[in-house]
Amino acid sequence: MQFKRLVTVLIVAAVFVAVLPLTVLASSGQADITPQPAAAEALGPNLLTNPGMDGKYVKQCALRYGQPWVQVPCPADYNSEVGTIKQWETTQVPSGWSAWWQQPNSNFSDPNYFNTYPNYCPDRKSTPDDCKAWHNPEYRDTLGGPQETGPSRKVAGDNSQKYFTFYSVHEAGIYQVVSGVKPGDHLRFSVYQEGWSNGANDPFHSDLGQRMNLQVGIDPTGGNNPWSSNIIWSAPAESFDKFTQFTVDAIARNNIVSVWTKSKPNMALQHVDVYVDEASLNVVTGGAAKSGAKSPAPVKSPVTSTKPVSGTVGTTAPTTPVTGTLPIPAPGTYTVVKGDSLSKIARRFGVSVATLIALNNITDPNRIEVGMVLKLK
Repeated sequence: MQFKRLVTVLIVAAVFVAVLPLTVLASSGQADITPQPAAAEALGPNLLTNPGMDGKYVKQCALRYGQPWVQVPCPADYNSEVGTIKQWETTQVPSGWSAWWQQPNSNFSDPNYFNTYPNYCPDRKSTPDDCKAWHNPEYRDTLGGPQETGPSRKVAGDNSQKYFTFYSVHEAGIYQVVSGVKPGDHLRFSVYQEGWSNGANDPFHSDLGQRMNLQVGIDPTGGNNPWSSNIIWSAPAESFDKFTQFTVDAIARNNIVSVWTKSKPNMALQHVDVYVDEASLNVVTGGAAKSGAKSPAPVKSPVTSTKPVSGTVGTTAPTTPVTGTLPIPAPGTYTVVKGDSLSKIARRFGVSVATLIALNNITDPNRIEVGMVLKLK
């Protein structure tokens, strides 16, 4: 009997000793391994120029034989520069922003015409049944209408960007190149977009069979090619007859980045309209980067708007760099391109050669280099 009691006491003591460390751990050690809540996110100032897309809209100019979305300042005397500069009469954009679009193919003799964004679907037996006409959109402001003749066409401020095609589709949007960042910054781009599309003139209701495929993107290298593989795009989504905020995150890989909007409708209805307003680009601190924000990879050399455009869908990639400036990188400046001279630049912008020399501390007026950014005033 005493032996059995001794065994029982020993068993109880052993269990107590075994449980004691777990009890101590539960009471004193768990604080060290309990997951802590993530730090709250904080957004830095908005880095965009004219984020509300307000004010007067201006026609977009580009080099006549360059890419239409690479904007250059419009000359003071357009008629004298018409051989060099093209002013897009149907493209009006707010200060700080540039329009981009897929150029339609107008070459009917092209054997790949119907496979490369045909501008027109002729009434011929050879025309595929699923042919859709592609057009470059018209870009306008909503201040000239509509703004309140139906669903609101602006979010805030006095204006917003609209662009549209009639009985045709497009691949298009707007973009801006932005400085004030550094490699490794966690960036967030947000903008409100609204689609309206139907086969009648009802401003209140869209044909819900349509798909506008609205997206936003960030190029963390700061490039100006809409089809660059560097651009991190949000997933395509819809927002008919109302504004919805679209957002994407990315990690900067350069001292400049570019932000993009995009639409690619699939039905060539009578009205195919997009409205864009109230954008923001912020550096995000705290929290964790979202899934769309990729870790930065080193950029071998500074990326500028003169990088070659490659992989452009439906067009032949140029074999020479795209010349021109960033979308007017700063008011009152101009970036020198091949073939420029001080006298040509002075005549183009209505200033004197002496003024350009003085403003830019030029020692040899006969020697200016491609890529130089000149002050104009």
